Amino acid sequence: MAAHADPSTLYVNQNSSAHCSDSGPGTQAQPFCTVQAAADVAQPGQTVRITAGYYPEQVTLKHSGAPGQPITFVGALRGTNRLTSVGVNGDATGSQDTPHAFVASGVHDIAIQDLHFMTAQEAVLATDSDRIALDGNVFLWAGAKPTPTSTATPAVRLTGRTTGTTISRNDFGGSGTAGVAVDAGVAGTVITTNVFTANMAGAVTVTDAPGTVVTGNSIAENCGGGITLAGNSSGSTVENNIIVSNTLAYCADSDHEVDLSVSAGSTSGTKADYNVVRPAEGGTAYSWGGTGYASPTAFRAATGQGAHDLAVDPKFDLLGSAGENLTPTADTTAMDSADADAPGRLDTDLYGNPRVDNPNEPNTGTGSGYVDRGAIEYQSPLKVSLSASPGTQAGHPLDASISGSISAPWAPATATLEFGDGSSVPVSTSSFPLAHAYGGPGTYTLTLTAVDSGGTTRQATTTVTIQPVGPLKADLWVYQTPGSPAHVSATTGNSSSPWPATYRFDFGDGTPAVVSSGPNAPGSVPHDYAAPGQYPATLTLTDDHGRTATADSRVQINFAVPGDVPIAGRWVSGRAAANGMFNKGSWALRSTGMGGVADVSKVGFGQAGDLPAVADWDGVGHDQLGIYRQGVFALRHESGNATAVSFGAAGDVPVPGYWDHNGHAQLAIYRPSTHTFAVRHDDGSVSTVSLGDSGDIPVVGDWDGVGHTQMGVFRQNFGVFALRHDDGSISTASYGVNGLLPIVGDWMNAGRATHGVYVPSNATFWLTNAYVGKQDYINQLY
Repeated sequence: MAAHADPSTLYVNQNSSAHCSDSGPGTQAQPFCTVQAAADVAQPGQTVRITAGYYPEQVTLKHSGAPGQPITFVGALRGTNRLTSVGVNGDATGSQDTPHAFVASGVHDIAIQDLHFMTAQEAVLATDSDRIALDGNVFLWAGAKPTPTSTATPAVRLTGRTTGTTISRNDFGGSGTAGVAVDAGVAGTVITTNVFTANMAGAVTVTDAPGTVVTGNSIAENCGGGITLAGNSSGSTVENNIIVSNTLAYCADSDHEVDLSVSAGSTSGTKADYNVVRPAEGGTAYSWGGTGYASPTAFRAATGQGAHDLAVDPKFDLLGSAGENLTPTADTTAMDSADADAPGRLDTDLYGNPRVDNPNEPNTGTGSGYVDRGAIEYQSPLKVSLSASPGTQAGHPLDASISGSISAPWAPATATLEFGDGSSVPVSTSSFPLAHAYGGPGTYTLTLTAVDSGGTTRQATTTVTIQPVGPLKADLWVYQTPGSPAHVSATTGNSSSPWPATYRFDFGDGTPAVVSSGPNAPGSVPHDYAAPGQYPATLTLTDDHGRTATADSRVQINFAVPGDVPIAGRWVSGRAAANGMFNKGSWALRSTGMGGVADVSKVGFGQAGDLPAVADWDGVGHDQLGIYRQGVFALRHESGNATAVSFGAAGDVPVPGYWDHNGHAQLAIYRPSTHTFAVRHDDGSVSTVSLGDSGDIPVVGDWDGVGHTQMGVFRQNFGVFALRHDDGSISTASYGVNGLLPIVGDWMNAGRATHGVYVPSNATFWLTNAYVGKQDYINQLY
């Protein structure tokens, strides 16, 4: 026999890290591996503490405690989440000869607490034993898996001359027959404050056991019924119970619901009162002495029993499963209406909560008047919620945005919010949302604690991660206004400052700097230069934490020429398109659209007020020049001659192209007043297409690479190309910003046109090559 050093507590822990031994002392340092080893040495007054785990054994109790000094077996279960830890299991498979978890025969003063049982037959079988206490345990599917030679059983059975047993605050779910069976000869049993769901033959069955007390239990959705007093079980008490809806889809057809059944031999001296009895449709509320009654009213009138019984809905959220939560979901008259003086009534409920007064219900019970019926005391519905996220308000990178709520239907509440950094503030629901500034990056745990005037406390916690503060970044973009060569607009581009900052714009011409302060970057900052030249513009950012960043931009004023109109064309057969410029009859044609320096040829054709028109009029594989004047095209051919063709009207914009797919260009115009393209075909017909909006600039090119031209527009105010395809669909591409001019051409000689922009402020062309995976071309004419 093992010896033990600790006179008060023995330990059982089969986890590999515990280094257990059944021949050891049973201390915390070297615990027993099995519960049986601890039971074999336990003495009166000792506690056997069982670490969570699976123990597939049948514990046969050989030692007894003493009055006031029981031997106590304690597991890891406690509180409202009662299925997370496993205590002692018998053989749940039915394949061994140890189908029980605890067998008590001829012993006394034993307590079994906070354990989880799932056994083939009775989890606890007590025979000829005295003062056995079962408290806070979970019995799930116990007795539901019989061995090949046995039948289904209850979860707990009391037999023989067992006396003084207390079964309190347990969950009974899915038992093979009843949750608890009290057999003939048993005396003094108290079954109180338990929950019974989905047991296959009712909750409690008492047979020839006078004086049994069944008080304050919650019983729902069991097959066949709730509480049964059979044979001679006279002088018993059934009070403060909730017995409802004891029928399920998987119950046998022979199971006829009777919520409270008291046999003729059990009626004498038996008291039934302060219960809630509400059968499902078709069920029987009471059977008293063999006569059935459908309601408390009928039962009371016929028997004089059930003077305070109710048939109210207890507001359970019933799911039809074993072990479900039978906490009421709303106020009900089952609250504050129980008999506080009922035998076996406990001061705490199934979860150890105290009895509380619901101010929304009248106190109609005895004693204090506010004990609830059933196993679960409805607690204050005080609720709190809390959430937090990193703040997004500009200039506040270390802030958190916090939301929360406090609901106190029963009594006024006060609340405190702890931010997790050592600081806290009193709050109410109206305080939210709120912001809090942290001293630095990190992950913080916030706690909202509310206490109502009745003493109920609720807490909610959440975490928020504050990221390190980003860098200060300065970026300066300067644009010249088209048609106003001395006027520029400066923006902060991709500048960023996590903190409020000062933005100082120095335009490099000796004029006073422009300063803007605040949490957000300023918009466009205008400036007018007094004379042409190249100026070193500078943006200096200084945040309110003392950091500084600068960005420079060279501004070339003298390149801007009023009246410039960007053009593009294939000037030489077999080569890619190149850009150029038209201004009052003067043409500057660049030899290549690629970046860097290139030859520029000058040609004169047209006059002030003309609009340029470029296309292959002669079908020779490269473009010729043309101009459009007040509704008349003048086309310059390879021979040097020019022909005039009337098409359109004053105010129209020329947009010639390969509309007929026949090797040479056709004339076309865009009418801004109606946003309409009009194409003049070789056969003399004219086709029109509506496209664009006010302020759009027309563009044409072979976007689809199919050998003929498609239409499009450039939305100058937004820097967006809207391109129409042969199937009528429109695709968009952002390129450039407000104030730039569009240009279109096949820069890669790939048989497909793409777009670009001209920047008047510095006479620079930006030509995109994204569709062939190449970098953009950037060039200038001058």
